[in-house]
Amino acid sequence: MVIKMICANKKGQAVAEMAIFGTLILLVFGVLISFIQQLNDRQYVQMEAFRRALEKANSYIGNADDGAGASVQYTLVQNRHQVNLSGGYGQGSNVTQTGSANVYWAIPKSAKGSSADSLLVYRVNEDEGVFKYNDYIRGHERIDPETGEERPTYWVLQTENMNTESDTLFNETNVKSEDTYAITNQKTSKLKDDIVTAVPYKIVEKRTGDDDYESPPIEEGILYEVKQGVYLDSDGQYKYSQEKTGNEVTRGKTWVTPF
Repeated sequence: MVIKMICANKKGQAVAEMAIFGTLILLVFGVLISFIQQLNDRQYVQMEAFRRALEKANSYIGNADDGAGASVQYTLVQNRHQVNLSGGYGQGSNVTQTGSANVYWAIPKSAKGSSADSLLVYRVNEDEGVFKYNDYIRGHERIDPETGEERPTYWVLQTENMNTESDTLFNETNVKSEDTYAITNQKTSKLKDDIVTAVPYKIVEKRTGDDDYESPPIEEGILYEVKQGVYLDSDGQYKYSQEKTGNEVTRGKTWVTPF
């Protein structure tokens, strides 16, 4: 009798240890997967920003006399859902990844003396805004286009940190029905996630030879603002687009256990 009780206690201890260590292993595994995904997403966004900047600088056509080419400051913003092993549908949490690149595609000056346009490009998920730098500083460039000399004072367009607001709603329902033939279980999830991304800017005056001087803002506002909604692409990945604002992603599964 004593031997049987000792064996039973050891089996119970083994089961308890497996439950504890199994939970810890799953936790560590989940953290590792989340870290790898974030690292991969960060590298992908940075490389994608450079590729898109290169393509934009190469293919941009400004004035007809200038041909193709531009100086491009490209910022890529992507909202990605991280892995959630505890969730039944892997919706995860929304994480913003940002990458930027500067590319100048050189072209000769035209007969009029003009040079390539300087562009600010913001691509937020599936939507893109393109802005000409000179449209905002209104001829107050650092270099005088007539004399080619540096101005004593000049205007600078500065973009501020992006503002992001998210309105997320997720709910999951479990329905179980039973009759004389089988038990039917049905799980359904609904995800609604709208994100508003805004890029503030300001225009300040600088002085040649005085790097410490900066005037109060001459002008400030929002350079680019876009509202986007979540959707599932053809590969089952969560993505965001301006055309999907207010969209609700529904996922579910049903399984039957016959008697």
